[in-house]
Amino acid sequence: MEDWDLLSGMIENDPFIKFVGMKVKIVSPGVAEATLDLKENHMRTGDFMNGGAIATLLDTAGGTAVFSLCKTNQVTSNLNISYLNPVKKGLVRAVGEVIKEGKRIVYVKISLFDAEGKLCTYATGTWYVYRE
Repeated sequence: MEDWDLLSGMIENDPFIKFVGMKVKIVSPGVAEATLDLKENHMRTGDFMNGGAIATLLDTAGGTAVFSLCKTNQVTSNLNISYLNPVKKGLVRAVGEVIKEGKRIVYVKISLFDAEGKLCTYATGTWYVYRE
C-alpha cells in the first residue's frame, strides 16, 4: 500500500503549487484532487476566476493523477479545456482521473467544480512520462 499522504506532501512542496496556494492530494491510484480557496489574485475583471488559474488547477490535478501511477517525472503534452460555467467564489476543486496509461503517454480527464459542487470546467489531457 502506498503512502498517499507522503506522495501528496511531496507534490504540495512544489514551489509553484505553494505560490498559487493549491492543496493537492492523491485520492487513489490514478485519481487526484487539487483544491484552491479563491482569493482576489485568482480573479479577473468581472469577479470570475481567471482562465489561466483554472488551467493551472486542472493541469495540477491531471499531473498528480499521472504521478500517482508512474511515480516519476512527467510533463503535460496536451490540455484541452472546455469552460462551461463561471467560477465566482469559494473553494474550487479539480479532480483528475487517468483513463488510459500507455508506455510513455497517459490520458487523463479532469473536472473542475465550484464551491456548490457545480461542474464549471471539463478537460482532457495527455502527459508524457519519462520512463527509464
